[in-house]
Amino acid sequence: MGFDLHALDSVTDGFFGAALDPTLWPVVLEKVAVATGSYGANIVPIEGRLLNTFIVTESLVPAMEDYFAGEWYRQDFRRQHIPMLRQAGVMLEQDFAGEDEFKTLDFYRSQERFGLRWSAVVGFSSGDDLLGFALQRRIDDGPYSRDEARSLHRIRQKLMITARIMRDISASEVKGMATAFELANVACVFFDRMGLVTTVNEKMRRLLGPDLQITQGRMCPIRKEDASAFDRRLKAVLGDGNLLTSAEPEILLLSRKGRRPLIVRMQRLDGDMQDVFCHSCAFATVEDPEEKVRQRPATLTKLFGLTRAEAEIALMLAQGMTLHDIATQRTVSYQTARAHLKSIYRKTDTNRQPELSLLLAGIRMG
Repeated sequence: MGFDLHALDSVTDGFFGAALDPTLWPVVLEKVAVATGSYGANIVPIEGRLLNTFIVTESLVPAMEDYFAGEWYRQDFRRQHIPMLRQAGVMLEQDFAGEDEFKTLDFYRSQERFGLRWSAVVGFSSGDDLLGFALQRRIDDGPYSRDEARSLHRIRQKLMITARIMRDISASEVKGMATAFELANVACVFFDRMGLVTTVNEKMRRLLGPDLQITQGRMCPIRKEDASAFDRRLKAVLGDGNLLTSAEPEILLLSRKGRRPLIVRMQRLDGDMQDVFCHSCAFATVEDPEEKVRQRPATLTKLFGLTRAEAEIALMLAQGMTLHDIATQRTVSYQTARAHLKSIYRKTDTNRQPELSLLLAGIRMG
C-alpha cells in the first residue's frame, strides 16, 4: 500500500491524452488508482450541476450511483469545506472528519456499506468551475498520509492543464454551434452548469435591450414573473430530473413593451465524459414572432427526397425547436417525431440539430 511515485508521474501524463480522447479517462483513472494504492478514483464537479456528471473507475460505480441516487450529495457535510479546498488544493478525509463523525454521521454509515471511508481530494479549476479529483481507499486500508498529499499537489498542475485543454475544446464546439445557429438565422444563448451565460450569437445580441438583458452573467428578463419562470426552467434543464415530468412549460414567453413576446426554448446539451470539463451545459433558442421567415418545405423535398412531413420537421428543427415541441405542435407522438428525425438525419447525411441548421442555412428557400 502507498504511492509508487515513478509510476504515478508516468500514468498521470495520460491526462493529456484523455483530454483529446475522453474515452481514455476510465483507463487512466484505473492506472492512477493502482499507482496510489487506491480502491478507485473519480472526477466530479464540486459546484453547480452535479448529477450524472462524473468520471469514475469501475470499482466505485456502485458507490457513486448510490451517492447520487440516494441524494447524499445534498447531505454531504464536506461541501462546507469548499473554500478551504480552493485554498489548500488537496484535502484528506481526516481534514473533514474524525472518529466521532465516522461513528455517528449517516453519510459515513452509507459509505460503510461499500467498505469505503478514506479519500484524498484534489481541487482544481476549469474556468470558474471547481472540480474534484478524488482517490478512495477502503476502511481497512487506512488514510492517506501527509507525504502522499504532497505528492498529489504535484499532479494538480497536470489536472489544471488538462482541464484547460478540455474546456477550450468544449468552447470551440460551442462557438461552432452558435455560428451554425447564426447562419440558420436563429438566436441562441449558451449557459454553464451554474446557469451563467457563456456565449451568445449576434442574432441573440440584436434581441437584447430594455426588455431582456444580460446582467452579471445572467439572462435577466425585465418582467419579474418572466425572470422567475426563466430561472426555474433553466434549473430544470441543468438539473438531474426528467424534463418530460417537469412542471415547467417547454416554451417560455418573455414579455416586451408594446411588442409581441419572445419565444424561448431551452434544452440541455448532449452530455458525455467531457461534460465534467464542459464550457456550456445547456442552450436556449429565442424567436421573435414579429420577424417574417419564409419557409418552403418543397425545396427540401426535391433536394433530399424528404417527405412533406420530414421537410416541415427539418425546418422546425433548424429554427431551434425541440423534438418534444415539434411532436406537440404537430399532434403526433414523440416516437413518431423521433422516427422522422432519424430519417431526416439519414437523408441529409447529418447527425445533430446544429449540423442540420447549418446545412439548411446554406439553401435558398425561395
